[in-house]
Amino acid sequence: MLNKQFTIMQIITSVYRFFRPRILGMVIALLFLAIVLVSVIGTSWPAIDQLPQNLDDQSNIKGIGLLIFTEFVVPFEILSIVLLSAMVGAIYIAKGEAGR
Repeated sequence: MLNKQFTIMQIITSVYRFFRPRILGMVIALLFLAIVLVSVIGTSWPAIDQLPQNLDDQSNIKGIGLLIFTEFVVPFEILSIVLLSAMVGAIYIAKGEAGR
């Protein structure tokens, strides 16, 4: 039988000790979530008004490349950093305890 009685202060202290090393990660995750939500809500999401000019090649790779490297340079670079950090995190998790 457990004889130890928990007071409110002990519970708060144990919760604080649990979250203390994780606070920075949670703040960064919340900031990233806020940026993503503002970006999604603030985007106008324009619709296509007309069909592509060349019906044989509807992929329009040249147009996509031109847009990525002219209009959407900053979002493209931010996305590359996010994907790179996800890849590094996946490698770290996959390595497990043997690599430490």
